[in-house]
Amino acid sequence: MTVVQIPPVKYLSTTERISKLGALGEAIAAEWLTTLGVLCTPTPRNYPYADLIGSWNGKKYFVGVKTRNERQMGGRKDNDQYNLVLISDAKRRALEQEGKTREDITRILWGEVRRLAATHDAFPAWVTVSVLPKLGTYSAYFGVIPENFMTRSVRMSLDARRGYPIRVEHVRDVRITLDLLNAPRK
Repeated sequence: MTVVQIPPVKYLSTTERISKLGALGEAIAAEWLTTLGVLCTPTPRNYPYADLIGSWNGKKYFVGVKTRNERQMGGRKDNDQYNLVLISDAKRRALEQEGKTREDITRILWGEVRRLAATHDAFPAWVTVSVLPKLGTYSAYFGVIPENFMTRSVRMSLDARRGYPIRVEHVRDVRITLDLLNAPRK
């Protein structure tokens, strides 16, 4: 019997892993959307909310791409929601000092996203890319943000993912490597 030696996983720093995961997710999202017939144009680096502008069936979409490991740290539980809009702690604190509630702040964030999308004559949308580094696979999901959407995240539970009509699941990709694993807790 031949024993195969598996090299130990080289964990990236959190910043390196997040950066690599984000760039890979944006590439995967653009490639996947292109296979669906979406003409994708990347936004400038660090553009607020959107990573892509997509044109499809005569409509434009202002697309934020969120990429995560499908499993949380330690691998025991799924990441069941992905944040779509973020706010810095300093900005959040300033708004809270003005008396703004979490709901008010969420409304402000989505208002900013909708205004930016309107400057591109586009609808706000999202793509989530969920990776399983141990299997070297990804799944991707697309959705349009409804006008009355007032949460900061998209549901990614198994039931929620089954309900997304535009999706691709369990695609092998050699770019998904073990160094994208969430580092184990110490």
